[in-house]
Amino acid sequence: MENNRNSAGLRGALYIVAGALCFSTSGLTQALAVAEGATPLLVGGIRMLAGGLALFLWCAWRKKLPTRQGWPLRTVALSALGIVGYQLCFFTGLIHSGVAVGTMVTMGFTPLVTAVLAWLFLHEKPVAAWYPATALACAGLVLMHWSGGVAASFTDGLFFPLCAGACYAVYLVACKPLMHKHAPETIMMVLFLLCGTALLPLLYFEPTAWLFSVQGVLIVLHLGLVTAALGYCLTLAGLQQTPAAIASTLGLAEPLCAALLGFFCLGEVATGYSILGMFFLFVSALLLIILPQWEIFKMKNYKFL
Repeated sequence: MENNRNSAGLRGALYIVAGALCFSTSGLTQALAVAEGATPLLVGGIRMLAGGLALFLWCAWRKKLPTRQGWPLRTVALSALGIVGYQLCFFTGLIHSGVAVGTMVTMGFTPLVTAVLAWLFLHEKPVAAWYPATALACAGLVLMHWSGGVAASFTDGLFFPLCAGACYAVYLVACKPLMHKHAPETIMMVLFLLCGTALLPLLYFEPTAWLFSVQGVLIVLHLGLVTAALGYCLTLAGLQQTPAAIASTLGLAEPLCAALLGFFCLGEVATGYSILGMFFLFVSALLLIILPQWEIFKMKNYKFL
């Protein structure tokens, strides 16, 4: 029984990291879309619509379309609002602060808010490994947006990334009760379609000519299938076996990979502080995977002795 719990915890952590890697390409994809004439608001709306439609086809094929029962209005509304707020604030923040810094600030702020919300509403107390891992992650985030010995000011594009991190934390905590009754792909299909419908008016007000080019179609497919449908489903699958606070900190694999993409693919500046900050983030994620497993290993050996 204990071995099953141990492997399930590790599997949940790996699911969350895999989902974070899918998310990490959204900033690069948005940069390509903006180069084609898109706006951050439209990118967020298209991402939700494409992801929702992809999951609808998948759920219909697997016969997992939702029934009317088990969808509390408050839970669904909070989860959908969290996702909508995240889309709008995150993609707007990337324009002002860049892919590397914007993603780092967003996902670095998320664990702090998630831990508070999970403690207040889910009564989940973070495990011991969460405290040093999150402290190390925060230090990494400070280094990530430290330039020439001077930290970036709040007005230098940090407002929207911080708001995006708070919205993502609301989604992580609010949607967790739904996982007791529904499959991850079913939950995300419902939330994506609700969010995509809410953002549908953007198609009328925003420029859409880029959608009809070959590159535009590829961008939409990647946004919907990889950064939305696959990424969120992997994250929710991991959340079924992982406390929300740990899940949000493991999600820091997203800004780590996003920063690398920003540096190497978009030509964003990588300083010594940035490299050290990324190293801190990487170590913090490893702590959350290794330390809980080490505690279980010690307990098992203690019982054996």
